[in-house]
Amino acid sequence: MYDLLITNATLLTMAGDGAGYIEDGAVAVEGSKIVAVGPREEVEGNDRARQTIDAGGNLIMPGLVDVHMHSASVIARGLAQEVATWMGSAYGPLVRHIRDEDAPLYTMVALMEGIANGTTTFGDYDAPMNELLASHVALGNRAVVCQGTTEINWADREQWIEQGWRPGTAPPLNRAYGEAGLAAEIALYDRWHGYDNDRIRVIFAPVAADMTSEELLLEFQRVARARNSSIHLHVAQDPRENNAMVERSGLRAIPYLDSIGLLAPDTIAVHMCMTTDDEIELAASRNVRMACCTNSIGIIDGVVPPARRFRELGGVVGLGSDQAPGNNSHNIFAEMRATAMFAKIKADDPTVLPAWQVLRMATIDGARVLGVDDLTGSLEAGKEADLIMIDLQGPPMAPVIRHPARNLVANLVYAQTGSGVLMSMVAGKVIYEDRRFTNVDKTAVLHQLAAAAGEFEAAISADPVVADLPIAQLTRSGLI
Repeated sequence: MYDLLITNATLLTMAGDGAGYIEDGAVAVEGSKIVAVGPREEVEGNDRARQTIDAGGNLIMPGLVDVHMHSASVIARGLAQEVATWMGSAYGPLVRHIRDEDAPLYTMVALMEGIANGTTTFGDYDAPMNELLASHVALGNRAVVCQGTTEINWADREQWIEQGWRPGTAPPLNRAYGEAGLAAEIALYDRWHGYDNDRIRVIFAPVAADMTSEELLLEFQRVARARNSSIHLHVAQDPRENNAMVERSGLRAIPYLDSIGLLAPDTIAVHMCMTTDDEIELAASRNVRMACCTNSIGIIDGVVPPARRFRELGGVVGLGSDQAPGNNSHNIFAEMRATAMFAKIKADDPTVLPAWQVLRMATIDGARVLGVDDLTGSLEAGKEADLIMIDLQGPPMAPVIRHPARNLVANLVYAQTGSGVLMSMVAGKVIYEDRRFTNVDKTAVLHQLAAAAGEFEAAISADPVVADLPIAQLTRSGLI
């Protein structure tokens, strides 16, 4: 007997090569796993169910996958924008004021935002991850996490400036700082990898080539491979990284990583936006997996990530929301729309990167990037029951046209904002329904956030670096 039957549904399964459309379908669940997906009559005829959810003709599809986010930095939402040398001049100075004791609250807020907008799997890349995981566990979402290790200690920023460092150049590396970070990531893996029947997985994260020595990068690779895991690092994010690597090695970021063997199938490369065509071809030929954060990179760097070209070369691309200081939101529907539209604008061609391909980036291909496509990303028998229900009765999805052409996928990518998400389920358990979280008290969380925001505001108000940010200058001028 089925534990749960979701019936009377329009399905997009993402199985096979396309969207996997089934007009009148059903999904059967036993325990945490899907055991049957298909036409309603067929699935209902196979067995009875202990519990039935009538989808009312609404859409059932896999939960969205956010392959790359920095959850705790949500406290600085919208503060690190429209500034040159973004990392050293804006993001770094802001996030150094995030207190470890407050970070789990900020992660909770970022995850709640994503879940309400249809994301069920998060690639969270933040610290202190051991504590942040309490929020992932409490909400019930799926996660592939890493701490993020660098040999740069932003707390030393004033000392670097006294020694001649300027934003946009390579900060000094501190090997002991990096070694401590790697040890913490190994401890994180040992404690959390496989938690709750694989709902939580842990991978390894040297932050970027210019922030980590060659020795530590190779040690990360060795540690990850010994555990059949992956490494997840920022690659060619902005001119700073390429300039620093030329200064240190004579090679730009991607050729440098290739020269030491880090361009490989077990590497997740985030951004790759400051690249030449030859570098993208090189990365694709090495079967690197790409995390594309279109909105973040568009806002903070003013460029379009090469997701279209990478996919055309056979690469696998997933979508990430990155960080709220520069992107303002954790919403994969927003990432789908921007990724498809920016590619068309850049190519001056409305036919490139069609909506169905971008929808796959947000689901099954995103799961492949994070290495969890054995668990999630599509509705198929044997996979975990990670799915969402989306309202088809009103705008932006209505009217639904099915023949002779279907408008479901186009409207998901170009019109849906996440407001139509009626339910989110992970491993067969409902974690969000009717705009309520089943496992946490939203009102209490937001009350705590308001109090913490006041303390964060006081901390950054006393920081002269933050006072020089363009957004602070505009605030003082009264223009914003």
